[in-house]
Amino acid sequence: MYNHAPENYVCPLCQIARGEVTSRGSQEEAVIYRDARVTVFIAGCWWRSNPGHVIVVPNIHKENIYEMSPGLGGHIFDLTSQVARALKTTYSCDGVTIRQNNEPAGGQDTWHYHTHVIPRMTDDHHYDNLHNTYWPDMDEKRPYAEKLRAFMQK
Repeated sequence: MYNHAPENYVCPLCQIARGEVTSRGSQEEAVIYRDARVTVFIAGCWWRSNPGHVIVVPNIHKENIYEMSPGLGGHIFDLTSQVARALKTTYSCDGVTIRQNNEPAGGQDTWHYHTHVIPRMTDDHHYDNLHNTYWPDMDEKRPYAEKLRAFMQK
């Protein structure tokens, strides 16, 4: 309906959901939760002021919110809420921002529905630093994933 993926798009979020190797290597160590419908993992690209943010995705390819069924959307919301509590507890952050973008005008640049759960600290200037991003390696992501995985398994 409102699709923007280029022809022959290889979806990296589908690859992560299936446990496959992406163009940036295996992301299995970054996965903190997976069930039959949803995968939750430490994001591949970070804002320098907010390390360790989390992505929640449906395992089935849905490009955007317009394709989301109520049951799957509700499940994603429930897990997003659980991840927010996990960030608050394990990172001791001051707050959490939940972000979900649709279509290019809405800021979407990966053509698979995904929700960002971002740890926030007072005066982190997150919105001033949206272009200050980088791709951490697995060694940098691992401690965040281990803490969150342990929380999610409780």
